[in-house]
Amino acid sequence: MFKKKRLRAYFSRLVPKQHHLNGTLLHRIAGESLFDPRIWKPARARISGGLAVGIFVALTPTMGVQIFLAIIVAYFLRVNIPAAVAACWITNPFTAPIIYPLQYKLGIWLSGIPEKEELAGYSGMLRQFVRYAKPLWIGSLISASFCSAFLYAGVFFAWGLIKKIRKK
Repeated sequence: MFKKKRLRAYFSRLVPKQHHLNGTLLHRIAGESLFDPRIWKPARARISGGLAVGIFVALTPTMGVQIFLAIIVAYFLRVNIPAAVAACWITNPFTAPIIYPLQYKLGIWLSGIPEKEELAGYSGMLRQFVRYAKPLWIGSLISASFCSAFLYAGVFFAWGLIKKIRKK
């Protein structure tokens, strides 16, 4: 029991407090719904949703803006924002060189390499970008959809199982 309280206290320190956010630009843009406890406190469906949003955004080739995108999507979907941010950390400078080539290969397998006719209007670096971007985005959207659905279901059902086991 003592460990649980210490763990909860540790994580509650990481969540921004209302008095720190009052009057900030973020508060003026988002309004009072920014302080809705449902998007900050842990609950079964909201944590599952936050993790699913975070993993979906993390597996898209949006390195550099992933956390920002995850926060925006989690805010509008009313799921747990800290869980979405934490799930974004799956892609980082160490894991991206492994994840993105695999997603590119999946995109090539699903859609093939873009034909010369598709690339006819482009030249130079833009041509190379279009050549690689299409398979990468196709592969990443497919893998992100699959992984986020799997993670949502896994966390949602595991949460219920853990509660049942604890009650016994």
